[in-house]
Amino acid sequence: MSTPSLPSSQPVNENTFFNVLMPNRGRTRFLRGAILLFLAFGALGSLSVTVRVLSEFYARHRWPVAQGVVTAAEVKSYTGPSSRDHVAHHFVEYEVRFAVPADQCLTGTIYGDEREPLICSGIVRTRSTDSSTTANAWLERHRLNSSIGVLHDPNGPDVKIVGESPWLVYPVKGILTMSAWMAFFLTVLKITQRRLQFLETLPEDYDASPPPSSQPPGPNDLIDLKLS
Repeated sequence: MSTPSLPSSQPVNENTFFNVLMPNRGRTRFLRGAILLFLAFGALGSLSVTVRVLSEFYARHRWPVAQGVVTAAEVKSYTGPSSRDHVAHHFVEYEVRFAVPADQCLTGTIYGDEREPLICSGIVRTRSTDSSTTANAWLERHRLNSSIGVLHDPNGPDVKIVGESPWLVYPVKGILTMSAWMAFFLTVLKITQRRLQFLETLPEDYDASPPPSSQPPGPNDLIDLKLS
């Protein structure tokens, strides 16, 4: 006894999540467009993070170094920048003084005492963290009056402390967030492309959407009764 054959256009594995999500060409193309839009946003975010990383890397390898000391240190916090962001973000702010000629001090604060070799003063800030415990641990890295090396921007007021951990100075959260964002949407884009290629092998009007299910009559619906 022969078994009936399935139509050649009947796709296999129609009950998977992505097949239900993309039952026809139109919805699949719409989804692909939305994914490309999210990838564009991710590319802009990744570019911003990359610029921050390269800027930090350049400063730590190209800026001149001067000897200095920590004159003040404090954990500070802020909320925002979004009005919906009510979480406190903490960072450490160090005040440092370092020895450079007066014409090379671009921080805007110069001590006029000629007997003081560390005439230039600047502010160094760590990256932010949502944990006050972590921020207080960072505070202990450089105690008051401890000697440090100070990187100073030869063309601006920025200063940094030499030898800080990459975990402390680079935007780790941004790097992880944008990496995960791009990896996720690139993976979904690849699945969408494969699904669209498969649908293009089927008739143009093919649609795997399940038929609308019949709803049971509600309490206010009219019911026809046939009386014999």
